[in-house]
Amino acid sequence: MRTKGFLSVLLVICVAVVAGCCAAVCEKKAPETVSAGVEEKKSIKIGISAWQGYAHAFIAQEKGFFEKNNVSVELVLKKGVEESIELYTSGEVDGVFNVFADMILVNSKGISTKVVYVPSYSESGDVIIGRPEFNSIAGLKGKTVSFQGVNTFSNLFVLKALEKAGIKESDVQFQDVPGTDVLNAMEARKIDGGHTWEPVTSQALNNGYKILCKASDVPGVITDVLAFNAKIIAERPDDVQHIVQSLLEAKDFMNSSKDEAIDIMAKAEGLGRTEVQRGIDTEVHMLDLNENMEAMKKSESIVSLYASLKIITDFYVKRGLISDTQVTEGIIEPKFIEGIKSSQAP
Repeated sequence: MRTKGFLSVLLVICVAVVAGCCAAVCEKKAPETVSAGVEEKKSIKIGISAWQGYAHAFIAQEKGFFEKNNVSVELVLKKGVEESIELYTSGEVDGVFNVFADMILVNSKGISTKVVYVPSYSESGDVIIGRPEFNSIAGLKGKTVSFQGVNTFSNLFVLKALEKAGIKESDVQFQDVPGTDVLNAMEARKIDGGHTWEPVTSQALNNGYKILCKASDVPGVITDVLAFNAKIIAERPDDVQHIVQSLLEAKDFMNSSKDEAIDIMAKAEGLGRTEVQRGIDTEVHMLDLNENMEAMKKSESIVSLYASLKIITDFYVKRGLISDTQVTEGIIEPKFIEGIKSSQAP
């Protein structure tokens, strides 16, 4: 389960940027004396929400992978991605697990951000459901369709799905409906189809509705990433490297000890074991080291973050959310994945 949306935190971003400027002024004071001239390193704080695509971070914590790799990490759990992104934009955490599209927008608003790791991408975790009489998304032409949040990646997902079916934006009426309310809106005849996710997907299927489109049908739109503030990247690169290494080890643990891994993730996120297992089995694709290498390569292949970047930024530029000058490939930082791969070379 994850709640989604981004525009509600744009004000927080603006406030954070202003606060950062004020903090820079306030910091011009006499430094405190540090015993023996050594300052103990603080834990790196990472915002995380309840989503199976990156829940293996809790395995890295529980099984001691962070500690083994000599890095102190504090995972700050919030119910939804909106809350996690607010922590990040306000500077309360150093990094965050979130959707790539949202991090591109954050970066464009003045919070210099680097993506260092791709934990997963959505396959059937995000879907468009429709009424029983529709056999494909083409049936939504002339109908009313919902997404969560205007100009969000939910909006982008729906538009790309319709576009693939040859349906223009002008051929559909749209409603802004939270994914968790899509089934209720369908039952009330307010919409004919909409973007949602579990547990609503299963509830809708049980009520006779159909899945008309999955995230995997329009790849490159919904990709989960781990991103850090550029300041942390510059100041503590070794720690960031060790965090990425620990997460990859946690991913390997999921493969070798699946039952224990599911128990750890379910307990940490407060979700049911069945929900977590369904998520990692069918809803998301978890990337290993080699797949991360491909994701970090500059390529037109849809598995590349650079291809996703173009899809997402084209949408944002068209909507007037960012300018051409704010589109930067610098948000993708491959050196940590490349460093781990090279260290494993014979």
